[in-house]
Amino acid sequence: MANSLATLSNYGRQLWEASQPLQLSTSANVFLQRTTTSSAPSAVTAQAQPGATLATYTMSISQIATAQQNMGLALTSAAATGLAPGSYNFNLQTGGKTYSLSFTVNSGDTNLTVLTNMAKAINAAGAPVTAKVATDTVAGTSRVVLTAQNTGTSNAFTLTDVTGNAVAYSGANTVSVAAANASYTLNGVPYTSTSNTIYLDNRKLSLNLLGTVTNATITVTPDTQAINNAINNFVTAYNNLVTFTAQNSQYISPQLLSILKQSYSYQAANLAAIGITQNQNGTLAINQTALTSALQNNLGLVETAFSGVNGLAVSAGFNAQQIATNPLTTFANPLPQLNTPYLSSYNWWGFLNTANLWSLLLPPGSFFNQLV
Repeated sequence: MANSLATLSNYGRQLWEASQPLQLSTSANVFLQRTTTSSAPSAVTAQAQPGATLATYTMSISQIATAQQNMGLALTSAAATGLAPGSYNFNLQTGGKTYSLSFTVNSGDTNLTVLTNMAKAINAAGAPVTAKVATDTVAGTSRVVLTAQNTGTSNAFTLTDVTGNAVAYSGANTVSVAAANASYTLNGVPYTSTSNTIYLDNRKLSLNLLGTVTNATITVTPDTQAINNAINNFVTAYNNLVTFTAQNSQYISPQLLSILKQSYSYQAANLAAIGITQNQNGTLAINQTALTSALQNNLGLVETAFSGVNGLAVSAGFNAQQIATNPLTTFANPLPQLNTPYLSSYNWWGFLNTANLWSLLLPPGSFFNQLV
């Protein structure tokens, strides 16, 4: 009996957990989950947070935001640098801020060494600009490449020599890709943005601009696949609990099985209409074709059947919570073979309060929790 009641509690917890996504009062409410589709996924994609407004947006993109990139002159890597030994100072201006940079050229330094030290000075400054040295091993040349970390014209940058001519010699201030803002229309209204990530609907919807496009549509819909998965998980957990309860009736109160079966009856008509029927043994069967059709065409009915007043997930979830959290002996089947002169009163569920029963079953000094 102890093992059966412990397993019953485990199945109850599984059903309780499986019911949570199908209840409107929980944070895991699957009916709030969203999915998005784009008619032009190569140009714009979208992600929706739970509770995002169900809607369709029309977008045209004439320009995506770009980050500035500078590409210096190709200098012979192994050749002695044309810069005289000494300290070289230069400024990097971006975002209204000036960064003062410097590095040293030593006698005998090659162009590769000079460009590497220059890139290190830029990266060490903490500016939102990244520098690297690109080397063409076939041509035997190297050049410094600078890239803004953020897109948009407000993140453009310039370099100017202060002491010496390292910027001019390296060509580091040569713009190869100009900074640009994104330019687009949303539902016919024009906008610009320094970023290619656009937030809408109180940041519950984000759009990612990837390329130019005309009249692309982005649609936010309920995540019917997530709901379908939650329902299938719930039915599996429900059937496991009902089946185990029936198979262990010698240990488990028969009233529990009756209560579990009754959970279906409250919304029987709506559940049948969406493809969820009850077998004679109390387990549930899913007509997947009918359920898929209901999810696509009558989601409100699905929500009512599971999450409305006396919905299956609400009612069965409550029962499962009681099984998982009440003392195991709450659901024990009275053992008529025991000649007990007195059995204590039944609790509000109608199940036996079996504290006295366990005192007869266990030897003196034993505790029920030592058995499970």
